[in-house]
Amino acid sequence: MKIRGILFVSSLLLQSTMAGLWGSSSNNGKKKKVMDPITAEKNLPSAPTSKYDYKLSFKKNYYYNGSIPFWTAGGDIFQSEDFIRLSPSVPNTKGWIWSEIPNPYEEWEVDVAFRVTGNHMQGGRGLALWYTQDKEQPGPIYGSKDKWDGLSVWLDSNNPVTHKPSTVVILNDGTLEFASKNALDPRKYMLGACSISFRNTENPVYLKVSLRETTLTVSMDNGSGAKDYRICVQKSGIKLPTGYYFGVSALSINPADDHDIISFETRQLNPPKKLEHPKRPLEDEKKKRGEEFTGIDEEQRKKIEEAEFQMRKLRETAENSAAIYDTQQRAIEHIQLVQLQIEALGAPSPDDAITGNYQKIDLSKINDMGSSSSNSASYDKVRAENRYRSILFVFPRKQIA
Repeated sequence: MKIRGILFVSSLLLQSTMAGLWGSSSNNGKKKKVMDPITAEKNLPSAPTSKYDYKLSFKKNYYYNGSIPFWTAGGDIFQSEDFIRLSPSVPNTKGWIWSEIPNPYEEWEVDVAFRVTGNHMQGGRGLALWYTQDKEQPGPIYGSKDKWDGLSVWLDSNNPVTHKPSTVVILNDGTLEFASKNALDPRKYMLGACSISFRNTENPVYLKVSLRETTLTVSMDNGSGAKDYRICVQKSGIKLPTGYYFGVSALSINPADDHDIISFETRQLNPPKKLEHPKRPLEDEKKKRGEEFTGIDEEQRKKIEEAEFQMRKLRETAENSAAIYDTQQRAIEHIQLVQLQIEALGAPSPDDAITGNYQKIDLSKINDMGSSSSNSASYDKVRAENRYRSILFVFPRKQIA
């Protein structure tokens, strides 16, 4: 007996547990599954891995009222519809573009599409990507200032050592100087370098620089349209503050190249997940009014009933007007039909009747004519046609068919 009691209680506990897992409500006899909290948390939509920032970006179409929104350009630049030429193939020319808005993101990614073209075997000076504390300060380092504070990625079209295009990544705290008489050797201070050809390529070249957590990655795609990046430099333990400015600059020496920027796109990496949508204007006030709403008073109810009454009257008036118009149209059509039938019997037209341009007929002759069998047959035929046309008028052809 004790064993049976234990089994019975265990069965009840098992049923209760299953009911809690699968839910007690049913739909047409089928039990509805209830998701446990852990599974529900896993099925929540995940936060996006990146978010595009249009204010820290520019691409075709570049200009609004002759300028690039949220960016400042200067130097010897040439503005085209398909690209922005930072420096042309003219010796000793330079140009730059700097963001007017500081970067607010701790983790970010920048994609720059560009072209470097020239007619000489060796290239000119080259161009550089900047993320620095100061902006819009031209100088000898690829068109920008020396002793900068921040990150610089040099795209040297003619490395003085290898005589090949090279990419160099350098961090500067504002004290290192590379273009004076006591210039330092960049190779001793660079984070890394690579030799990926980017000059006179068939397609635009894409440079990607990203800072994820504390890892700085510089990659390049020189032909597949941003589909096949090759890592150039990757360095961990890099910390860059927020509030610095993005920029690009270029410098042409002799021989000189054309340095064209096609696009500059910035994304925030690992943006925080939105817990709620931004509030609409006056949303809090409207919610407060809704909580205090207790019902419609007598005056408001009368106004609503009066408005409904006026709407019904307008609707009935419109329906009656439509019915009257339809009846009038049918009467006019019937009169026109009768007029045609009378004219077929020899009566004058309305215009002739008004002007008197018709010949009067002796009624006695009509009576004599009506007594003959042939005229009587014609008269009966006309009456039959009149009756048939009246039926067509009253009943539409589709209903008769």
